[in-house]
Amino acid sequence: MSGLLSEKVALITGAGGGIGAAIAERFAYDGAKVALMGRTAASLEVVAEAVEAKGGEAMVCVGDVASADDCKEVVALILAAWGHVDVLVNNAAIDDDALFLDMTEAGWDSVLDVNLKGPFLLSQAVGIAMRDSGGGSIVHISSIDHAAADGPFTSYNVSKTGLLSLSRCIAVECAPFGIRSNVVSPGATHTEMIARVMGEDQMDYMTKRFARVPMQRLVKPEEVAAACAFFASEESSGITGVNLDVDCGTLANLYIGETLPDLSATVDA
Repeated sequence: MSGLLSEKVALITGAGGGIGAAIAERFAYDGAKVALMGRTAASLEVVAEAVEAKGGEAMVCVGDVASADDCKEVVALILAAWGHVDVLVNNAAIDDDALFLDMTEAGWDSVLDVNLKGPFLLSQAVGIAMRDSGGGSIVHISSIDHAAADGPFTSYNVSKTGLLSLSRCIAVECAPFGIRSNVVSPGATHTEMIARVMGEDQMDYMTKRFARVPMQRLVKPEEVAAACAFFASEESSGITGVNLDVDCGTLANLYIGETLPDLSATVDA
């Protein structure tokens, strides 16, 4: 273990797979005790076993981040077991594949409940515990979709943009209590879910010669986890209220010139 997060207790939501699982394993490697929150016990237990197999300590916390009661119960469970919560990673998220004019109110509400209301509820519940124990670090997992529209996912994009504002507000109001709040915004990331959706040929392209991305590849979950570990640690003790895009350079390139047609060639009459 690296010791970067030694003696810290971290709560990670959406920890049953993908980026959440990578964050859990990285935090455990860095010495933190990790509480894994999600709605499905089986997937959380798999991650907990992986953490423990590497010498870490994990706790499974089944609950819905959109439920205020569940959030309070999970925090109380962690406090009873470990005495304090030093780090919160708001990673849980869902989307709704729907064109804007076809979106339903129920679809909108379900996404905003998990992706934005959930971080509000859990940040508040954990924030109270952090205030009482002398401070801590909250990390919100947004997306580079905070910067622009991206496909038929309006509710998702709006929720991820809202996280940046939520984080800034928490950062300002909670700074006197020693609580920091920052955002990590991944670009397209190589997870098992995207691999299943895209298929073998597309994944080969996206991992080796992804033309839209300056680094020509997908982000690795471990790279997102490393950014979270930095914000969770004392290495970032003077940083709060900021967003870090982990996107292999995607937002650095407007991608206009590359899409223009080649008009230099002439066609003989």
